[in-house]
Amino acid sequence: MTDWLISLNDWGMQLLLALQQMRTPFLNDFFRFVTNLHGDNFYLFIFPLLYWCLDKRWGARLAYLFFFGYDFSNGFLKDLFHTPRPSDPRLEVLVTENSLAFPSGHSQGSIIFWGYLAYVVRRTWFWLAAGLLILLISFSRLYLGIHYPQDVVGGLLIGLLVLALFIWLEPKVSRIVARWPWLQQMAVGALLPVLIFFLARSDTSARSLGLLCGAGIALPLEAQTIGFSVRGSIWQRLARFVVGFVVVLIFYLGLSALLPRTDIMRFVRYAIVGIAMIWLAPWMIVRLGLASSERESRSIS
Repeated sequence: MTDWLISLNDWGMQLLLALQQMRTPFLNDFFRFVTNLHGDNFYLFIFPLLYWCLDKRWGARLAYLFFFGYDFSNGFLKDLFHTPRPSDPRLEVLVTENSLAFPSGHSQGSIIFWGYLAYVVRRTWFWLAAGLLILLISFSRLYLGIHYPQDVVGGLLIGLLVLALFIWLEPKVSRIVARWPWLQQMAVGALLPVLIFFLARSDTSARSLGLLCGAGIALPLEAQTIGFSVRGSIWQRLARFVVGFVVVLIFYLGLSALLPRTDIMRFVRYAIVGIAMIWLAPWMIVRLGLASSERESRSIS
């Protein structure tokens, strides 16, 4: 299939060169901004916001879907197909990318992220907004000259397939896991990402699988020991986001400075960051009175 994908490059380059003729300074800045809506800084902000302030079940499920169904699988597929980015002296590339091309991570990740949120929010306006964002983010990769059309289309189709499989399988798997003792949930949730990591070690898999390992430990631990509620006033939610974000940032930056830069230490770093986000930050938020504990409420009643 790699040879077939590469055979489409000549046609794809013609399209990229045609788009280059449409560029203006305003559109250049606009699509640079749009493409950054799918980036580490954005998700470092949005996942804690979902989990601490809006709906922790959405946040937890989307984390599993996103970091395995996009972050891990996209890196694996790029290595598998090993296709190059657009390269032609006539094409001016507007941003720098060092990874391989197929499938487009921005296309795959955006349809998974915004598609799942649209599925759970179930509002017409949100479906329209999500669809527009997915199209703009995907198109930005062509406009900026860093993907061929087949990379973008492939990313969208793979992302849609992953999203559909998750929506179908997640309720079935959740019902099975809910019947397990919490220590069994923790053991399986932690060990499965470790096993996959050692079967497919890379810097990208270290990040995604490390976070999922931390989530596998922290989610049952949080449910057993804290059970925090996202309910509260807008000011409480804003304050808990600030407090939690500071906690996560300390671990994120501190461990980056302290740990050696190997793939195993990267896995450990992100596992600890996952635990800090899902268990430690909620523990601190509850202790500061910025969120209530559903476990404490049940024990008092």
